[in-house]
Amino acid sequence: MTTKPNHNSLKRKLSKVRKLSVEDLSALSQVNIDGMQEEFEVVMRNQIEELTDIVRAKDPASIRTIYEMSSQIISSASFVKADWVARAAQSLCEVHEIMSAGKWDWEAIGVHGKTIQLLATLEPSQEAISQSLLEGLGAVVAAKRA
Repeated sequence: MTTKPNHNSLKRKLSKVRKLSVEDLSALSQVNIDGMQEEFEVVMRNQIEELTDIVRAKDPASIRTIYEMSSQIISSASFVKADWVARAAQSLCEVHEIMSAGKWDWEAIGVHGKTIQLLATLEPSQEAISQSLLEGLGAVVAAKRA
């Protein structure tokens, strides 16, 4: 029994690929990651702007969207290593979950939204400010938990 050669085989495709060293592949990958990082920074800033608009409107129909937007911000902020923004968005998700089981508080949500916006503008050298802001968000979560 004979079979026809598979012209789409992985082996055939791989044989046509240019041979690159590990260092060259690593450098090429880093260039791609750097390019994507810039794109994700724009995505993150757009998500923050959209979240800010939703929070400002205080529309009860958007309560679920606030959680979804916060989750998306966590993902994009994590990719661009905007850890402060990701932590603030996680805090917003946490306070959202607490309030969803009880009384909704637009002020607590607004504080989180404004803080996320502010953290996105800080430089790495402004760590003390970011830590202070994150501690403030922690106090808001603790107060909602009580």
